Amino acid sequence: NNITVSTSLSGSISGLSGTNKLNSASDFVSGVANLSSLGLKYTGAVGSGTFTFTPASGTAVTSGSITINPGSANKFVITGSGTQTAGTSQTITITAKDANGNTVSSYSGSKDLTFSGANSSASPATAPKVGSTDFGTATSVSFTNGVATASMSLYKVESASISVTDG
Repeated sequence: NNITVSTSLSGSISGLSGTNKLNSASDFVSGVANLSSLGLKYTGAVGSGTFTFTPASGTAVTSGSITINPGSANKFVITGSGTQTAGTSQTITITAKDANGNTVSSYSGSKDLTFSGANSSASPATAPKVGSTDFGTATSVSFTNGVATASMSLYKVESASISVTDG
């Protein structure tokens, strides 16, 4: 009596004997399937939702509400205007994301970030900056719930892809 596992969250379930199904007699020991040891994996958006277990024959069972939290921060997403006039500044937003693209709300406080990807102008030689700190040098940026804003100034006419690292 294969059991299909689904969720009300917008994500996918994998890791079971039939991807999102319990379809092997060995999945159960004394009538119980230990989903952790079987490798149940949820991949997708964070939030609260339920899991439903639907047998091929019989009545489906739905879990109580389960909260899925984001994983640890492993990348930053920088957003701002796609164009900027040399010598001016714009406000950029830096968002800490986990491997699934969820905002990591626990990523908070002052972080030393290093920006790169834009070049200095030639004459006069002026380095791109975040706040008053040149690209390539760590600058303190304050995050609240995984999001920070900063002022970015660029001076060279070029096409640049801005990157940022922590520590």
